[in-house]
Amino acid sequence: MPLLQLLPLSQGEKIISENPSLLNKLTSMPVCGIWLQPELQENSLWISDSFWNFMGYGNKDEHSRRESLEAEALSVLEDVRANIHKEEFQFKKRFPSGDGNGLLVRVMVQKVAFHQGTGILYRFQRYEAKLNPGDKQESFQDLIKIFNETNELARVGGWELDLVSGKLSWTRMTKEIHEVPADFVPDLEKGIYFYKEGWSRDKISGLVQEAIENGKSWDAELLLVTAKGKEIWVRAMGKPEFQEGKCVRLYGAFQDINRQKIAELQYKTTRERFEKIFQNSSLGIILVHIEGHLILANPASLKIFGFKEAELNDALNLTFKDLIHPNYLKEAVRYRQKLVNGEIENYQMEARFFKITGEEIWCRLTTSIVRGEAGMEDLIISQVEDITERMQLQMKANENAKRFMSAFEYSPNGMGVVSMEGEWLMVNQNLANMFGYTKEEFVNKRSSELTHPKDLKKDSEQLQALINLEIETYSVEKRFIHQSGRIIYGMLYVSVIVDDEGKPLYLIGQIADLTKRILSERALQKSLDEFQGLMDATTKVSIMETDLDGVIQKFNKGAENLLGYTAEEVVGKMNVLAIHTDEEIKERDEHREKFYDAEWTYKRKDGSTFPVKLAITPIKNHKDTITGFLGVAIDISNLKEMEYSLREARKKAEAANQAKSEFLANMSHEIRTPLNGIVGFTDLLMQTSLDTSQEKYMQTINNSANTLMDLINDVLDFSKIEAGKLELSEERTDLIQLCGQTVDMIKHQAHQKGLEVLLQISPNIRRYVYVDAVRLRQILINLLGNAVKFTHEGEVSLSVLSTNLDHDEDEVVFKFEIRDTGIGIARKNLDKIFNAFDQEDASTTRKYGGSGLGLTISNRLLNLMDSKLNVSSVLGQGSTFYFHVKLRTEQEINFETRPIKDIRKVLIVDDNDNNREILKQMLAVNKIETVLSPNGIDALNKLKDHEDFDLAIIDFNMPYLTGIGLIEQIRNNYQLDADKLPVILLHSSTEDEMIQKSCKELDVAFNVTKPIQIAQLYELIENIEEPLNVKAVIPEEEFKNTAEEFRIMIVEDNPVNRFLANTIIQKVVPNALIISAEDGEEAIEKFRENKLDLIFMDIQMPVLSGLEATEEIRKIEKENSHTPIIALTARALKNEREKYLARGMDDYLTKPVVLEDVKEVIFKFLIKEKP
Repeated sequence: MPLLQLLPLSQGEKIISENPSLLNKLTSMPVCGIWLQPELQENSLWISDSFWNFMGYGNKDEHSRRESLEAEALSVLEDVRANIHKEEFQFKKRFPSGDGNGLLVRVMVQKVAFHQGTGILYRFQRYEAKLNPGDKQESFQDLIKIFNETNELARVGGWELDLVSGKLSWTRMTKEIHEVPADFVPDLEKGIYFYKEGWSRDKISGLVQEAIENGKSWDAELLLVTAKGKEIWVRAMGKPEFQEGKCVRLYGAFQDINRQKIAELQYKTTRERFEKIFQNSSLGIILVHIEGHLILANPASLKIFGFKEAELNDALNLTFKDLIHPNYLKEAVRYRQKLVNGEIENYQMEARFFKITGEEIWCRLTTSIVRGEAGMEDLIISQVEDITERMQLQMKANENAKRFMSAFEYSPNGMGVVSMEGEWLMVNQNLANMFGYTKEEFVNKRSSELTHPKDLKKDSEQLQALINLEIETYSVEKRFIHQSGRIIYGMLYVSVIVDDEGKPLYLIGQIADLTKRILSERALQKSLDEFQGLMDATTKVSIMETDLDGVIQKFNKGAENLLGYTAEEVVGKMNVLAIHTDEEIKERDEHREKFYDAEWTYKRKDGSTFPVKLAITPIKNHKDTITGFLGVAIDISNLKEMEYSLREARKKAEAANQAKSEFLANMSHEIRTPLNGIVGFTDLLMQTSLDTSQEKYMQTINNSANTLMDLINDVLDFSKIEAGKLELSEERTDLIQLCGQTVDMIKHQAHQKGLEVLLQISPNIRRYVYVDAVRLRQILINLLGNAVKFTHEGEVSLSVLSTNLDHDEDEVVFKFEIRDTGIGIARKNLDKIFNAFDQEDASTTRKYGGSGLGLTISNRLLNLMDSKLNVSSVLGQGSTFYFHVKLRTEQEINFETRPIKDIRKVLIVDDNDNNREILKQMLAVNKIETVLSPNGIDALNKLKDHEDFDLAIIDFNMPYLTGIGLIEQIRNNYQLDADKLPVILLHSSTEDEMIQKSCKELDVAFNVTKPIQIAQLYELIENIEEPLNVKAVIPEEEFKNTAEEFRIMIVEDNPVNRFLANTIIQKVVPNALIISAEDGEEAIEKFRENKLDLIFMDIQMPVLSGLEATEEIRKIEKENSHTPIIALTARALKNEREKYLARGMDDYLTKPVVLEDVKEVIFKFLIKEKP
């Protein structure tokens, strides 16, 4: 084999065409020829035709060329290796020429980057001290030759477009790439038409246009369709030339890059496929350099060795020597060396390894080698399978086998293994000793020689059933013959061992020596016979004795009378199991070693059964060994009949109670369905334009329907409490939020009656408690609802105080107080109001309505919380209901606010003394000074005396001068604009257009529905200080202007309820697309078909319930996707809110669904959540 290897022409073409920077180097100076040497290919060269022509070997074949220059070329390569540390250097060298004279040349050597690695570029020039003009011309010709040669190799052509004459010129290579004849005359339109229609043609047109107009050069990779219809990738480069500000010429280069582009795309596809396999393989895949360090490891391999994906770099710092157990290192190294040396193509081994945690695991390693272009590019790839579990099972099986052999040999019983042909395969020493033989003598005996002749066939049927695999094991007492001829009494246990296919392999037998026991029993027989006489004398009590196997040994007259058997029929013949049920047999086995007294069932000879009181005790011999059992029983049939009658009566009572509960639940659902429609549509109608009479009629219908709904709910809750089925469910609850929400639920009703609603929560109260939030809210709503109902003027308030316990930091006693200025309760009636269905007197019921259950239910719920409801009242002046509950809490403060800097003094104007005091306490938390004023006139006087107020909080409803009137005075007469004195207006009506309009005209910072909560107040103050921090809120009146086209699904089987929900949603968000479904199954299908923003889901539906449909929707939801689902439900019969949330729902609405509830849900889940 020659020492110098000449690389083929195609390889040089590939290297040059794939490396544009290399092409620039080749054409940057005139040279006579070039060599290319890929990295790591020591004696391999690609030599250009220009070099051979320059040296005078242009007409020689490859063999002659190599022979002529091999020595000099190898010498050059040796010099280069000696200076390989240099990036670039040159030297002179004489080469033999074709004419025999030799040529002195300058060799310029430079390291260059190839597309896949690095290499060395050799350029050759004539070595001349000085160049005369002729030599310069020759040098220029050399440059042209190299340029043309490299262009040929890289398939690069040129082009020029004269924009003045419109003439387009192509070089020969450009025409060759387009596959047009040499005489083809191109023009701009034809040139662009060659680009593939679509993005390529559009792109080149745009680039040409931009170059002409803006003078911008281009370099782009595009698809071209040649004249012969071949689709290829090309690199198009262009540059404009301007004269006097006008583009007169375009010129550039054109390169065929189809081969490398296709290779690039194929490489990308291959790499993507490999990446997918690599990342998703369940087997570990590891790439290792031939020198041993890790290059890449997939997620499965990281998991096997205990790394997290984020720790990949740590893993790559290890070698396989760091992970393999030292006992297997030598074998692994030997295999790997054979692989590297080419002795084997792959290998597989099972070995122990270490996880990064130090845990030891077993792995199967399948390893092969991927050869690179050079030895140092070889990669070792290993597939790793964690076989720890299998190896552990295998080791456990081996360990079990050892244990079996140990148990077999040292068993206290005689043990033997017999083939299916009846030959002894192995016996233990105890079995041989039991029969008086050595082991060698015993295995030569057949079973028939060792068994008593009369017992040979005693277990033949059981043995056959065992061989037929009808049973797994059996036991039988048999007699055997000792070598000396004496009888051995033994208990024989036989089991069958099967192979993997379930076929019997051999039998395992054990013999327990019973000889001593049998002889002892016979010695005791005399005393037992005497005992039999005593048994026979008892005629109404059953007395039976059994042996250890349950065979009846004694059977007295009482047993004969009760069971219908004679002693002759059962003694020694019948097992006691025959008179017991299977369950009782199992129970006896569990208690057989101690005295047991219980009710059992006996089975008579005729098959009938009867209950007995049975006492069982073991019978023991003088060695305290159990030899049998004695059972004494009496018939308790009459007693059981009496108990049965009592149970049946109780069942009927419970069934009646259950039927009542189910009836109430079902009827409530049926009644609620039409009521939901009535309440919902009247609520909608009342918000349309009605005359006075119509509005009055609709209000009456709505109030009547709501009253009926409340009555139904009260009856259901009371029924559940009476049945003892109401349970509390504690959960982490925001107490401040719960109280605020509760007040929000009754304030509209209170404001309609012109009542003030006050909420006073101690600022230092602990916010988070553990309580049944649903039931606490129910209690508060009952009490607040009653307060509003029985109050015609004045106020209703809810206050919450707390007291810490000395012995427990986490438990706190909370006092809830609901106070009103209503009609009050006479002292004589205070106890009466807590009775079910009772109110203070009959006139109260007639005037105010109601079931009379609200206070009873609330008090019963408080009883479950270890509390009770208290009341104090003055007739005609009002009532105060209060209760104390001890709750587990979290030690967190009430709320957190940013420090208030600018607002340090506030004017509070409110005619309600309590409300002024509450606002004062709220502001005192942040040490804000307050000045209180009871009306607008007084406030104006205070403003005259003080001009240093930073904020005014003003009530709307006040005597003498309303809040709006006061603000007009402040703005117009006192000339205090919004910058000098911001104003927060508190009012009771959210629907009063006059208030909204006036607030806008008078530049009121905020108008808020009372009562205002402390967190809300500070949020408004913070927003006044820093308006840029105002949170994005969409007022209720802007719902209809929302541009979002929400997709909302209503799932409801009742058409009235479905129509109601549809109508309300369209009223709230007219742009919404409503999708309807009549049951859970249809809802799932429509969820699959539509991208939904919100779902309203009824709970009780045919086919699939709302809960079942929700669970299925959550399963099919895409990752990082969540559609809010709102339950539509009647009032829960149990604490079902938590169940809805646990099953995947996000919130719930209680039927009847009304406009305000739907508004709140849509705002919360659709509008508020939008960025």
